[in-house]
Parts: sequence; structure tokens; C-alpha cells
Amino acid sequence: MTVTAPALMLDLQWTQLSHDERYHKDVVLLPLGERVKHMALHMAKYVGYLAEIDGDDPDRVSRILVDAFIITLATANTLNQDLGRDLAAPNGSGLDLSKIGHDLAAELATTNDVSGLLRTFARHAGALAKACESLDHMESFPFRNAMRESNLALFKLVVAAAAVRSLDLAALYAARLRVVEERSIFDARLRDVAPVAAQ
Repeated sequence: MTVTAPALMLDLQWTQLSHDERYHKDVVLLPLGERVKHMALHMAKYVGYLAEIDGDDPDRVSRILVDAFIITLATANTLNQDLGRDLAAPNGSGLDLSKIGHDLAAELATTNDVSGLLRTFARHAGALAKACESLDHMESFPFRNAMRESNLALFKLVVAAAAVRSLDLAALYAARLRVVEERSIFDARLRDVAPVAAQ
């Protein structure tokens, strides 16, 4: 049975929500604004990681993209953002993350260039940080919309960049979650626990 792009995105967001509620209680229990700031700090960290790459390092770029993908899903969940709807991807069936990524790569003119990836990633991560700062200052600024727009832009960039590098983002994502989960001393028990919605 094939799934539509919006259904696929919602499944990924549900997987991320379930993972976060089991394995990242420290973050899930933060107030919403603090949670988004936590995600913005992750994105700033990835900007730094990308800036450290001299030339090309496919394995490191892959790890950064997978981790950034995770954070875009977690950020979307925090903002109650339906990525499938916001993506405005085709509603047709038979789509997977790779196909969506190739469509986005064509739309965004994405290449393998690490320096280009760094510049675009930094711009969107900076916009997310600005929205978080505006919330702290209670500025007259549409911080919620800005957060959503920045997160969607980062999501599109990451999925497109993974596609042009022929990365199986869905498989890498699942494997990365398991690496994180296995670090918990309660992993065997947590996998059997139904997720509890965050308050």
C-alpha cells in the first residue's frame, strides 16, 4: 500500500514524538518557548559542524543532515506544525522521502556544494534564532510564524541535500534514533511503553 506525502510526514512526526516522549523527557517537559530555543541551539551547533568541514566529508555531512532532520521533526511537533501540509507536496500516492527530496532539490536548485549548504543552513538557523530572541524580548514580531517558516525551510533544505547525496534518509533516521535510544539504561523497558502525550 502506498502513502501520500502528507501521511508520510505525519508518520515521521509521530515517530519523533513517540521517541522524544520516551527518551527526551528533559526537553519535552520544558515550556514551549524553551523547547524551541533548545532546537535552535541544535541548529546553531550544526552550522558550526558544517563550518568545520574543509572541502568535503560525505560521512560527516550525512550525520549532520540526519541529526538536523530529527530536530526539524521535533521542532515541528513543538510548534504543532504539520510539515506535510506546509510542504505543499503533491498529494499523489507512491511518494517516499527520496522522491520528495529530489523534487525539493529541483525546486531549491540544491547541489552537493558544502559551502552552499552551510550558507543556506546558517541563514535559516539564524532566522530561527532571531524568532526565539524576539520571543524572549516580547517584541512586536510574528515569532510563531517565523519559527514555522524557518523550520520548514530547514526541513526542505535537509531533505533536498540528502537526496542529492543519494542518502536513504528514512533508513538513516531510524538507525540514528536507535543509537540514541540504546544509550538509555531503560531502553528495553521504554520500547514497550506506550507514549504519553506531553502536557
